[in-house]
Amino acid sequence: MTLKSLNFSLLVVAVETEDLSQLADELNKRRIMAPDFFQYAPVVVHVENDTANLDFLRIREIVTENGFILAGVSGELSDSQKEALHADKIAILRRSKRQASKEVVVEDKPAEVVPEEVAETATFIANEVKTKIVTGRVRSGQQIYAKECDLVINGDVSAGAEIIADGNIHIYGTLRGRAIAGAMGDQTASVFCRVLAPELVSIAGVFKLSEGLPHEHLGKSCIVSLRNGQPVIETLN
Repeated sequence: MTLKSLNFSLLVVAVETEDLSQLADELNKRRIMAPDFFQYAPVVVHVENDTANLDFLRIREIVTENGFILAGVSGELSDSQKEALHADKIAILRRSKRQASKEVVVEDKPAEVVPEEVAETATFIANEVKTKIVTGRVRSGQQIYAKECDLVINGDVSAGAEIIADGNIHIYGTLRGRAIAGAMGDQTASVFCRVLAPELVSIAGVFKLSEGLPHEHLGKSCIVSLRNGQPVIETLN
Protein backbone atom coordinates (compact mmCIF):
# COMPACT_ATOMS: atom_id res chain seq x y z
CA MET A 1 0.00 0.00 0.00
CA THR A 2 1.26 3.49 -0.90
CA LEU A 3 0.03 6.67 0.77
CA LYS A 4 -0.26 9.63 -1.58
CA SER A 5 -1.16 13.29 -1.17
CA LEU A 6 -3.74 14.29 -3.79
CA ASN A 7 -5.81 17.41 -4.45
CA PHE A 8 -9.59 17.25 -4.78
CA SER A 9 -12.29 19.83 -5.45
CA LEU A 10 -14.64 20.07 -2.45
CA LEU A 11 -17.60 22.28 -1.70
CA VAL A 12 -16.74 24.49 1.30
CA VAL A 13 -19.53 26.15 3.30
CA ALA A 14 -18.74 28.71 6.00
CA VAL A 15 -20.48 28.70 9.39
CA GLU A 16 -20.19 32.02 11.24
CA THR A 17 -22.74 31.69 14.05
CA GLU A 18 -24.49 29.10 16.17
CA ASP A 19 -27.63 29.65 14.06
CA LEU A 20 -27.37 26.75 11.61
CA SER A 21 -30.34 27.82 9.49
CA GLN A 22 -27.98 29.65 7.12
CA LEU A 23 -26.03 26.44 6.59
CA ALA A 24 -29.25 24.58 5.76
CA ASP A 25 -30.36 27.34 3.36
CA GLU A 26 -27.03 27.41 1.52
CA LEU A 27 -26.90 23.64 1.06
CA ASN A 28 -30.53 23.56 -0.04
CA LYS A 29 -29.82 26.26 -2.62
CA ARG A 30 -26.91 24.26 -4.04
CA ARG A 31 -29.01 21.09 -4.14
CA ILE A 32 -31.76 22.86 -6.10
CA MET A 33 -29.25 24.28 -8.60
CA ALA A 34 -27.87 20.89 -9.66
CA PRO A 35 -29.55 18.08 -7.73
CA ASP A 36 -27.92 15.19 -9.58
CA PHE A 37 -24.45 16.71 -9.52
CA PHE A 38 -24.49 17.57 -5.80
CA GLN A 39 -26.10 14.31 -4.65
CA TYR A 40 -23.71 12.67 -2.16
CA ALA A 41 -21.10 15.33 -2.89
CA PRO A 42 -18.50 15.82 -0.12
CA VAL A 43 -18.79 19.04 1.87
CA VAL A 44 -16.31 20.80 4.15
CA VAL A 45 -17.79 23.04 6.85
CA HIS A 46 -15.43 25.93 7.61
CA VAL A 47 -15.86 27.42 11.08
CA GLU A 48 -15.42 31.21 11.09
CA ASN A 49 -15.94 31.77 14.84
CA ASP A 50 -13.73 29.88 17.29
CA THR A 51 -15.89 31.03 20.24
CA ALA A 52 -19.15 29.60 18.88
CA ASN A 53 -20.64 26.67 20.76
CA LEU A 54 -21.53 24.61 17.71
CA ASP A 55 -23.58 21.45 17.61
CA PHE A 56 -21.44 19.41 15.23
CA LEU A 57 -23.79 16.44 15.28
CA ARG A 58 -26.59 18.73 14.11
CA ILE A 59 -24.27 20.11 11.42
CA ARG A 60 -23.66 16.58 10.16
CA GLU A 61 -27.43 15.94 10.17
CA ILE A 62 -28.11 19.11 8.14
CA VAL A 63 -25.45 18.14 5.59
CA THR A 64 -26.87 14.62 5.30
CA GLU A 65 -30.50 15.80 5.12
CA ASN A 66 -29.63 17.91 2.08
CA GLY A 67 -28.05 14.97 0.26
CA PHE A 68 -24.39 15.80 0.91
CA ILE A 69 -21.66 13.97 2.84
CA LEU A 70 -19.66 15.75 5.53
CA ALA A 71 -15.98 15.30 4.68
CA GLY A 72 -14.82 17.21 7.73
CA VAL A 73 -14.57 20.57 9.50
CA SER A 74 -11.89 23.20 8.96
CA GLY A 75 -10.98 26.58 10.42
CA GLU A 76 -9.01 28.09 13.30
CA LEU A 77 -10.76 25.89 15.86
CA SER A 78 -10.66 26.35 19.62
CA ASP A 79 -9.61 23.52 21.91
CA SER A 80 -13.21 22.96 22.99
CA GLN A 81 -14.39 22.76 19.38
CA LYS A 82 -11.65 20.24 18.58
CA GLU A 83 -12.64 18.15 21.61
CA ALA A 84 -16.28 18.17 20.48
CA LEU A 85 -15.30 17.09 16.97
CA HIS A 86 -13.16 14.26 18.31
CA ALA A 87 -16.01 13.13 20.56
CA ASP A 88 -18.43 13.16 17.61
CA LYS A 89 -15.89 11.33 15.40
CA ILE A 90 -15.83 14.12 12.80
CA ALA A 91 -12.59 14.78 10.91
CA ILE A 92 -10.66 18.01 11.42
CA LEU A 93 -9.19 19.18 8.11
CA ARG A 94 -6.05 21.28 8.06
CA ARG A 95 -4.64 23.34 5.23
CA SER A 96 -1.67 21.93 3.35
CA LYS A 97 1.75 23.48 3.96
CA ARG A 98 1.73 24.63 0.34
CA GLN A 99 -1.49 26.56 0.85
CA ALA A 100 -0.35 28.04 4.15
CA SER A 101 2.91 29.21 2.58
CA LYS A 102 0.96 31.44 0.20
CA GLU A 103 -0.06 33.72 3.07
CA VAL A 104 1.92 36.91 3.69
CA VAL A 105 2.48 37.77 7.36
CA VAL A 106 2.78 41.39 8.46
CA GLU A 107 2.98 42.26 12.15
CA ASP A 108 2.07 38.67 13.01
CA LYS A 109 -1.26 38.98 11.17
CA PRO A 110 -1.98 37.05 7.96
CA ALA A 111 -2.56 39.39 5.04
CA GLU A 112 -5.04 38.62 2.33
CA VAL A 113 -3.43 37.19 -0.79
CA VAL A 114 -4.64 39.10 -3.83
CA PRO A 115 -4.74 37.04 -7.06
CA GLU A 116 -2.65 38.25 -9.97
CA GLU A 117 -5.82 38.65 -12.00
CA VAL A 118 -8.91 39.94 -10.23
CA ALA A 119 -12.27 39.60 -11.92
CA GLU A 120 -14.13 42.90 -12.00
CA THR A 121 -17.92 42.82 -11.97
CA ALA A 122 -20.59 45.24 -13.08
CA THR A 123 -24.33 44.98 -13.52
CA PHE A 124 -26.12 46.67 -16.39
CA ILE A 125 -29.82 47.08 -17.15
CA ALA A 126 -30.95 47.17 -20.78
CA ASN A 127 -34.57 46.95 -21.84
CA GLU A 128 -35.44 45.91 -18.26
CA VAL A 129 -33.20 42.82 -18.52
CA LYS A 130 -30.34 42.81 -16.03
CA THR A 131 -26.95 41.42 -16.98
CA LYS A 132 -23.97 40.85 -14.69
CA ILE A 133 -20.67 41.34 -16.52
CA VAL A 134 -17.38 39.97 -15.22
CA THR A 135 -14.10 41.09 -16.79
CA GLY A 136 -11.05 38.93 -16.24
CA ARG A 137 -10.33 35.29 -15.56
CA VAL A 138 -12.49 33.48 -13.00
CA ARG A 139 -9.86 31.59 -11.03
CA SER A 140 -9.99 28.16 -9.42
CA GLY A 141 -11.96 28.23 -6.18
CA GLN A 142 -13.95 31.34 -7.14
CA GLN A 143 -17.72 31.31 -7.44
CA ILE A 144 -19.78 33.97 -9.22
CA TYR A 145 -23.57 34.07 -9.02
CA ALA A 146 -25.80 36.27 -11.19
CA LYS A 147 -29.07 36.40 -9.26
CA GLU A 148 -32.19 36.86 -11.39
CA CYS A 149 -30.18 37.90 -14.45
CA ASP A 150 -27.82 36.79 -17.19
CA LEU A 151 -24.07 36.43 -16.65
CA VAL A 152 -21.36 37.50 -19.10
CA ILE A 153 -17.77 36.40 -18.52
CA ASN A 154 -15.26 38.39 -20.60
CA GLY A 155 -12.42 35.97 -19.98
CA ASP A 156 -11.67 32.37 -19.10
CA VAL A 157 -13.27 30.20 -16.40
CA SER A 158 -10.52 28.11 -14.81
CA ALA A 159 -10.86 24.50 -13.71
CA GLY A 160 -12.21 24.46 -10.17
CA ALA A 161 -14.15 27.72 -10.67
CA GLU A 162 -17.94 27.88 -10.68
CA ILE A 163 -20.23 30.36 -12.42
CA ILE A 164 -23.97 30.37 -11.79
CA ALA A 165 -26.80 32.42 -13.29
CA ASP A 166 -30.55 32.37 -12.96
CA GLY A 167 -30.59 33.33 -16.65
CA ASN A 168 -28.19 32.70 -19.55
CA ILE A 169 -24.41 32.47 -19.35
CA HIS A 170 -22.10 33.93 -22.02
CA ILE A 171 -18.39 33.09 -21.84
CA TYR A 172 -16.04 34.98 -24.17
CA GLY A 173 -13.14 32.70 -23.37
CA THR A 174 -12.47 29.09 -22.39
CA LEU A 175 -14.80 27.27 -19.99
CA ARG A 176 -12.79 24.75 -17.97
CA GLY A 177 -14.75 24.95 -14.72
CA ARG A 178 -18.45 24.55 -13.95
CA ALA A 179 -21.23 26.60 -15.58
CA ILE A 180 -24.78 26.43 -14.19
CA ALA A 181 -27.46 28.39 -16.09
CA GLY A 182 -31.16 28.57 -15.25
CA ALA A 183 -30.18 27.90 -11.64
CA MET A 184 -33.67 28.49 -10.30
CA GLY A 185 -35.31 26.23 -12.87
CA ASP A 186 -35.49 28.29 -16.07
CA GLN A 187 -35.43 25.63 -18.78
CA THR A 188 -35.15 28.26 -21.54
CA ALA A 189 -31.70 29.34 -20.34
CA SER A 190 -28.55 28.51 -22.32
CA VAL A 191 -24.78 28.54 -21.97
CA PHE A 192 -22.88 30.22 -24.81
CA CYS A 193 -19.15 29.52 -24.85
CA ARG A 194 -16.26 30.42 -27.14
CA VAL A 195 -14.20 27.35 -26.14
CA LEU A 196 -16.00 24.44 -24.48
CA ALA A 197 -13.91 22.25 -22.15
CA PRO A 198 -15.93 22.17 -18.90
CA GLU A 199 -15.92 20.06 -15.77
CA LEU A 200 -19.70 20.42 -15.76
CA VAL A 201 -22.34 22.37 -17.65
CA SER A 202 -25.91 22.51 -16.32
CA ILE A 203 -29.23 23.94 -17.47
CA ALA A 204 -32.04 24.08 -14.87
CA GLY A 205 -30.46 21.25 -12.88
CA VAL A 206 -29.93 18.97 -15.89
CA PHE A 207 -26.20 18.59 -16.39
CA LYS A 208 -23.43 16.95 -18.36
CA LEU A 209 -19.98 16.15 -17.00
CA SER A 210 -16.83 16.47 -19.07
CA GLU A 211 -16.68 12.75 -19.83
CA GLY A 212 -20.25 12.84 -21.16
CA LEU A 213 -19.64 15.59 -23.72
CA PRO A 214 -19.41 14.72 -27.43
CA HIS A 215 -15.78 14.88 -28.52
CA GLU A 216 -16.67 16.77 -31.69
CA HIS A 217 -17.75 19.77 -29.57
CA LEU A 218 -14.80 19.93 -27.18
CA GLY A 219 -12.61 22.96 -27.79
CA LYS A 220 -15.24 24.49 -30.09
CA SER A 221 -17.55 27.48 -29.82
CA CYS A 222 -20.85 26.01 -28.61
CA ILE A 223 -24.28 26.68 -27.18
CA VAL A 224 -25.73 24.33 -24.56
CA SER A 225 -29.49 24.34 -24.08
CA LEU A 226 -32.36 22.03 -23.16
CA ARG A 227 -34.56 20.23 -25.64
CA ASN A 228 -37.31 17.93 -24.38
CA GLY A 229 -35.69 18.05 -20.96
CA GLN A 230 -32.29 16.89 -22.21
CA PRO A 231 -29.11 18.95 -22.69
CA VAL A 232 -28.25 19.62 -26.33
CA ILE A 233 -24.90 20.93 -27.54
CA GLU A 234 -24.65 22.76 -30.85
CA THR A 235 -21.70 24.43 -32.57
CA LEU A 236 -21.88 28.20 -32.86
CA ASN A 237 -21.18 29.70 -36.25
